Amino acid sequence: MKKMDKEKMIYLSISVLLLIVSIILVVGHIRGRDDAESIKSTQTVKDTGKKLFDVETIAKETVTVNTEIIEDGLREMGTLLTEEYYFTQVEEYTSTKKWAVFESEASFTYSYDGVVSAGIDCNNVTVDKDDEAKKITIMIPKAEIKNIVIDHDSFKIYEEKNGLWNKIDMSNYNDSVIEFENSARAKAMEKGILDKADEGAQKMIGSFAKSLVDTDEYTIECITR
Repeated sequence: MKKMDKEKMIYLSISVLLLIVSIILVVGHIRGRDDAESIKSTQTVKDTGKKLFDVETIAKETVTVNTEIIEDGLREMGTLLTEEYYFTQVEEYTSTKKWAVFESEASFTYSYDGVVSAGIDCNNVTVDKDDEAKKITIMIPKAEIKNIVIDHDSFKIYEEKNGLWNKIDMSNYNDSVIEFENSARAKAMEKGILDKADEGAQKMIGSFAKSLVDTDEYTIECITR
């Protein structure tokens, strides 16, 4: 009886020891698997982070200003009027006719209003980009006189003088419209309309370009050629 009890005790001790060993092995395996998953997860996060960083870097390197957007926008403007010269012109018209050795003179003093417009053709604007220097250069053509408008309704006569056989003929006024335009052009040029138009073109086109470009990344220079 004592022998049987002793064997049972030995068997029970061995069973308990095996159970403890099994538990230790299972726990160790679970911890090892968790550690492996943790390492794998960390690596995945690191790899993912690296990929995201690479994508952002590539994006920063490849995202540049598309100059065609600026050029297309300028082309849509067509003729850009950047300066206008308003004027009131006072002149005297004289007509002399001869009959035999006699002369007859007719004259009148008149005034008229008008406007001379100057600007550029935006189709001739070119845009150059230097991504390394982060600079955009816009080449603008020199301004030209684009339009001269004589306000016919503003025409006024202040003084008339008819000759004996030479009377004022208002059709002469219509014949002089070209002369009026030439005179207006000359006056506008004297007032510096083209220089002012060049300055206006630089400001307008510069502002337009800045609305499409990140000025923290690129500098913009407008040059009149």
